[in-house]
Amino acid sequence: GFTGQRMEAGFLFVRLARLLAARGVATITFDFLGSGESDGSFDEMLVTGELADALRVTQWAAGQPFVDRSRMGLLGFSLGGLVAAATVGRSDAYRALVLLAPTTVANLCRHAVGPDGSEKDKPVVLGPNVLHGRFFDDVRALDPVADVVKHARATLLVQGTADVAVTPEVSGHFVAAMQYADVPCELVLIDGADHTFSTPAWRKALFDAVLEFTVRTLR
Repeated sequence: GFTGQRMEAGFLFVRLARLLAARGVATITFDFLGSGESDGSFDEMLVTGELADALRVTQWAAGQPFVDRSRMGLLGFSLGGLVAAATVGRSDAYRALVLLAPTTVANLCRHAVGPDGSEKDKPVVLGPNVLHGRFFDDVRALDPVADVVKHARATLLVQGTADVAVTPEVSGHFVAAMQYADVPCELVLIDGADHTFSTPAWRKALFDAVLEFTVRTLR
C-alpha cells in the first residue's frame, strides 16, 4: 500500500503469510524500492517504478526451485492493488489475483488538487511524506482497470464498506471491468470495515476470504 511495507499495518501481511503457509501455500513479501527496508527514499518513489519492481519479483519468483510456476498467485493492497492489476496486465505468470481495496489512478490523483480544485504546488506533501515531483504525472500513464482484464484469471476483491480512503465505489471500477469482460471475479464486502481492516473481526473475515479463495484456486 501507499507508504506501506512488507509487514503492513497491524502486521497484516505477516499474519496472512503465516496462515497461508499453514495451508501449504508459500508466500513471498517484499519492500518496493523507497519503502520499508529497501534502498532509496519514499520521495523518489514512482508508481511505474513499483510496477517494475513487481515484474522483477515475478521473474525472480518464477525461477526459484521451490515455486510451481503453474500455480502462482499475486496479492496487492490499496496502491499495491493498483500495481498488482498493472502487473497482471503485463505478465501471464499468475493463475490467481487478490485485490484488497485496490485504488484507481483517479482516486490517487484527487490528492493532486486543493479544496478549490486547483493543482497543488509541487512537490505535494501528504502528512510526513513528500511525493516525487512527477508522482501524479507518472501514475496517469497507467490504466490498471484496463490491465486487470488482460490475461484473464480467477480474481478475488475484498473491500470494507466503511473504507473512506478507497471507497467501494472506487474499487468497484475493477469489478465492473472484469464483469464486462467476463473475467471470473469474486467480491467480498466486509460490513463496517475500514481501509486497513483494523479490528480482529474484520481481519478474520479478510483472512478467511483470502485463504479459502487462494487454496481453492492454487492448490
